[in-house]
Amino acid sequence: MKTSIHTIKIALFSILFLSASVSNAQIIYEDELETVYLSKNAEEVVYTNNFSNFNGRLIATNQINFRIEIQKAKQDKDYLLFLSERSNLEILASAYLKTIRKGANRSSDAEAFAKFLNDRLPELMHQFKKDNNLEELYMYSRKNTFNGKIDALPSVL
Repeated sequence: MKTSIHTIKIALFSILFLSASVSNAQIIYEDELETVYLSKNAEEVVYTNNFSNFNGRLIATNQINFRIEIQKAKQDKDYLLFLSERSNLEILASAYLKTIRKGANRSSDAEAFAKFLNDRLPELMHQFKKDNNLEELYMYSRKNTFNGKIDALPSVL
């Protein structure tokens, strides 16, 4: 009798332990895995994409002054919105500008810049692949970062 009760207790504890560990594993990897959408439509239907418009406006200025742009965005409390059938993203324009500046400063070329943006904003990964303006955005952004200004200095050697 004691052994059967002991066996039942061990079985219950092992079931509780396994269910807790499975739920913890799901929580840990939930943020790392990309969502899989099961549909026949291979293209993403985008309803709103303020990021592309914002990038185009920055490129049109030809001279991006991040400090002034970030201050304006903070004062206006502007949000950039991306809505599609697959993902929804709303981010402060000032935070996006900081991400662009950080990416341009840390990247050595346009490909590294695009990878940085994909890592920081995975919801826009498919849009960044389609966007032809990222190379121009990198070029104008890099000019006004610390490392870009150092690169522009003439070599003494």
